[in-house]
Amino acid sequence: MGPCISSLKVIICSSLLAAVIFFLWIDDSPAAVTDNNQVPDQEIAVRDTSYIRELNEKASDLLDRNEFEEARALLEEALDLARLLNDIDGEAFAANGLAYYYIERGQPDSVITLLEDNLSNYSNTEYEVRLGNQLANAHNMLGNYQRGLELYYQMRELAEERDETRMVIGITQNLGTNYKSLGDIPAALDNYLYSLEMAEEISDTLIIAVVLDNLGTLNKSDGNYDIAEDYLNQALEMNLRIGNMGNQITNHMSLGSLYKEKGMFEESQEHYNRVLEIAESIGNTLAQIQAIYNIGMLNKDMREHDRALELFEQSLELSRKNNIHIGYYFNQQGMAGVYAELGNYERAIELYEAALEIAEEVNATDMVRGTLEDLYQTYESAGDTIGAFPYLKRYAVLTDSLSRTNREEALARQEALLGLRTERENRALLEENLQIQQTNTLIATILLVVIVIALVSVLFLLQKKRKANEILRKQSLELSDVNEMKDKLLSVLAHDLRTPLSNLQGVVYMIRENVLDKDDAERALSHIDAQLQQDINTLTNYLQWAKTQKNGIQADLQTISISDLVKNALFEIKRGLDNKNVSVENYIPEDTYAFADKQMMMVILRNLLSNAVKFVDEGDSITIDSQETESSLQISIHDTGSGIPKEKQKHLFEAFEYVKSGTSGEKGTGLGLSICKNFTEEQGGTISVDSKPGEGTTFTISLQKATEKKSKVAETV
Repeated sequence: MGPCISSLKVIICSSLLAAVIFFLWIDDSPAAVTDNNQVPDQEIAVRDTSYIRELNEKASDLLDRNEFEEARALLEEALDLARLLNDIDGEAFAANGLAYYYIERGQPDSVITLLEDNLSNYSNTEYEVRLGNQLANAHNMLGNYQRGLELYYQMRELAEERDETRMVIGITQNLGTNYKSLGDIPAALDNYLYSLEMAEEISDTLIIAVVLDNLGTLNKSDGNYDIAEDYLNQALEMNLRIGNMGNQITNHMSLGSLYKEKGMFEESQEHYNRVLEIAESIGNTLAQIQAIYNIGMLNKDMREHDRALELFEQSLELSRKNNIHIGYYFNQQGMAGVYAELGNYERAIELYEAALEIAEEVNATDMVRGTLEDLYQTYESAGDTIGAFPYLKRYAVLTDSLSRTNREEALARQEALLGLRTERENRALLEENLQIQQTNTLIATILLVVIVIALVSVLFLLQKKRKANEILRKQSLELSDVNEMKDKLLSVLAHDLRTPLSNLQGVVYMIRENVLDKDDAERALSHIDAQLQQDINTLTNYLQWAKTQKNGIQADLQTISISDLVKNALFEIKRGLDNKNVSVENYIPEDTYAFADKQMMMVILRNLLSNAVKFVDEGDSITIDSQETESSLQISIHDTGSGIPKEKQKHLFEAFEYVKSGTSGEKGTGLGLSICKNFTEEQGGTISVDSKPGEGTTFTISLQKATEKKSKVAETV
């Protein structure tokens, strides 16, 4: 089911090149500030071509900052006004910006709708070559390679006539990508290397880096991993040097794909994570979608199916939110592949068919072919040969097999060209070394010392800057986490205390107005007592938790009596025990001591016992026991209540995790067990849970023992 994965990389490369060429085209004039609000109809009549240019320039500035939706609105307005006023140059400018927008949003079909029938209208404008190249890029992304090839050649010839050197180079490398998609590796290599040679002649680092990336992906596809890695690292180094964030995204994406194929999953994950960081920083939504998808494919390869499905859903949701249809296709393909591996063929086929529908809608030949292959393979795996046959037949019609001989000849030709280029570089280095040897020895020595000092200084400064940046990044993350927790704490606190306090206010009112008789008043006072105790526990948990988040609580370890603490905790929850008629058997000996913090242990015991009362029914029991080893003391609290579902247990000790309401509707803060875990670990101990639904729950705390105990005598409460 591999063809679908490689298709994504082709689209990434094409999208990147479209982005590169677009920014070569954009006018460098500053964007004019205009009012984007609606204006009365009578004012539209006085708008002239200068206003259209202002709209286009402002949109170009927005596209530079990746503010795509704002730019699109301005470009559409400029396009409509230009057509109304017959301003061909303004219309071409706006069309070029919209084409770039559609490419970046993964909507090549919209580019074709915009330009296919209108390209001739823009002849003799300065944007004709650029628009033709955009249209060819869109056809190439959709698998219409022959139409793309035709347009590329037309536009390159026109660019040569007009002496637009950078466009000639860019279109030549686009031709390499087109030939690669057609399976003509010799032609692809010729165009890539020719565009590289032209770019080197004019020292255009930007285009050199793009071509090196494409050469890297070409070699990766043919299994030449060492050559591919060298090309890709060169491209990344160049883009880092010139600060091109957009092309760094493609380089990291290519390196992530390369390391994934080599089975170096950790390195692959690092590069995909870097893509996410850069994409988020510059607002490149399409790259975020692609990176999340590729991380999903990485987890799929690592057999982490649940994580892979989660990532595909995340990428799909982001695609839907931003209306990026290409993301629908690839993420449904990815999820289908996971379900197929899990043996859920029915769900896999359903997702593959949805992906096929998207591919057919945009007439993307490669995606259609890849999905057809996946469908017939899935049907065969399910044992449905009859169902597989129609898809196999359609796949065979679309597939044009690539000759192995041509591929081998292409690789041999590439090696020869690489050898000539390396020989030329080595000869230049040799001549330079001979000239250096003829230089005065003293001057060379002085220069060497200066260089060494400079390098040491630079390395020291870089190291210092790296450490400072890392500290700043950590502090920023910590501040963000604290603010998020603060907001969540205030929200939950308001929610958890408003209802019980309102209830207490109502009871007080009825007592004051003599609405209740003596028995009812007694019951109401009992209710108030229990409610106040519950609210006090709630506030205590919030305050204790907040302190732990600020690192404001540290354990004061000393020898303490566990027996006394248990009795105190039982006294605090006595009202809850009486209300539910719950019996407690306390097997903690009088002389049981631990090396721990008294206040922390009181909070832990009160929370665990309160939880036990909350989840038992009337007549159930709670048992408190202890076990000792030579150096440790284990305290266990067991209840015969409803138990905890297995899927909830793994998140049980996380903050703001609610299992369910108590058997009498009691609600918790979602912080009690989190505090228990934090306080236990702060004392150097551990806490664990053992629970089965319907059979009860046991929490066990392990602490450092202080002294030995004597005998166990049951004490019933």
